[in-house]
Amino acid sequence: MIDKFLANLSKHSCSLFLANSKIGLEKESLRVDKNGTISYKMHPDIFGSSLTNKYITTDYSEALIEIVTPPCNSHNEAIEYLENIIAFIYKNLDDEYLWPASMPCIIAGDKSIPIAYYGTSNSARMKTTYRRGLGNRYGRIMQVISGIHFNYSFSDAFWKEYSNFKKTKKNLKDFKSEQYFIISRNLLRNGWVIAYLFGCSPAVCKSYLSGKSTTLKSFDDYTYYEKNATSLRMGDIGYQNNKEEDMGVHIDYNSIEKYSKSLDDAIKSPCKEYKKIGVYKDGYYKQINENILQIENEYYSTVRPKPDPNLKMRPSKALLESGVDYIELRSIDNNIFCNTGIEKNQMYFIELLIMHSLFSSEENISKEEYKEIKNNLTTVAHNGRDKNFTLAKHGKNIPLKSELSKILKELESIAIMMKGMKNDDVYMQSIEDQKQKIEKNEKLPSNLVLDKMIKNGYSFYEFCMENIWKQQKYFSNLRANNHILKLLIRESELSNIKKKELEKKENEKYEDYVKNYFLDI
Repeated sequence: MIDKFLANLSKHSCSLFLANSKIGLEKESLRVDKNGTISYKMHPDIFGSSLTNKYITTDYSEALIEIVTPPCNSHNEAIEYLENIIAFIYKNLDDEYLWPASMPCIIAGDKSIPIAYYGTSNSARMKTTYRRGLGNRYGRIMQVISGIHFNYSFSDAFWKEYSNFKKTKKNLKDFKSEQYFIISRNLLRNGWVIAYLFGCSPAVCKSYLSGKSTTLKSFDDYTYYEKNATSLRMGDIGYQNNKEEDMGVHIDYNSIEKYSKSLDDAIKSPCKEYKKIGVYKDGYYKQINENILQIENEYYSTVRPKPDPNLKMRPSKALLESGVDYIELRSIDNNIFCNTGIEKNQMYFIELLIMHSLFSSEENISKEEYKEIKNNLTTVAHNGRDKNFTLAKHGKNIPLKSELSKILKELESIAIMMKGMKNDDVYMQSIEDQKQKIEKNEKLPSNLVLDKMIKNGYSFYEFCMENIWKQQKYFSNLRANNHILKLLIRESELSNIKKKELEKKENEKYEDYVKNYFLDI
């Protein structure tokens, strides 16, 4: 079916603009000391303000650094930015290192994790309050899992031509949003592919579970694992929104209107469980509100349709106002074997998967199918390397390897089309590399992790520490791109100025700021 579609597409001028897409990367990494313990130091001053720096910021924890590249014109450019930002960080850390894995380092319970601090402005206080709320609702430990986010946007030139190809009567904004939601739905459907092929977290330090009971097996005195796991990060010990789902929350990806409304409904719906926490108690704010979601970002999803980042308004409102600007794929583990956490080969494959998601089924996702999607991801995360593993699809059990082979076959057709435009075999090579993983499980990153641990007699901690030293050496010796270096230094300076300006002109009470933020709901 897709072959016929692509044959027609390749004859149309819109195919020529597929090569003009933008790629951005975000990488999260914990700062740790030389013993692999989470850092208690504040975000280094040399990186400027974590509130306003667009390249180097923090996520949940003060120690969880987030590296953000700008939208780039090529995979090479995105990797070069990522490498140079990491090198800049390493050269300015004081006896600290970046943890190479998605699952965290040695953790001494919730209280050992410092919540990110952004300053005294209302926006800064709200960011910290939100994180405090996450900790009170789910525990802090879950929040320091890290990963790679892959941001992707097709060019407006492509969308204009593609709208002609599709013979739509919609305006460009609405057409783009409709198509990005088609992409989102299909990326959700095939989310297990990412976990299977690129999952790199089959093991975890026992300290992560803090003595809680678990079905995970003991690898040694310090490590839990699962024999056939691919990405425990994406499993039931990782990011979870089970509480929200138990409360009847279903975020609807079937249109931009339904998506925004379902998020808004969750934000304004009171929750008895979270009411027990309270909002303002013991002299400080414990969460933004007592509702099912504090803000949109609390709902964890592997895929997020994103609005124009320059719009200073709530994401749901911004989406309705300006439409979808790009797609964010959030399910990628940090690749321990790669200095940057993601390889170019992997990026080419993900780009093909996004294109495939655009050119595939336009069908909506039912509640029943959504349950299948969630279950497929969780079970692949925990048991995907089982040679007899089956996926659930429309009520039937399908062997994972046969379904993956089918998807790869369809991706080949797109790769051939891309070769014609770029005169390069990189897309086809990325597929060939994934085919090898089907034929030989031992080539999967998750398998390689356990294999290295077994052969060397390493705990998960020891394996990660060995890779820390390798990566630190690589980035310390990396020759800087002077243009990027100047950008980073300038952005650090500007971010401090912006932060001070925000704090200086603040004339609104924090309570009023929060109230006004949600005024349109």
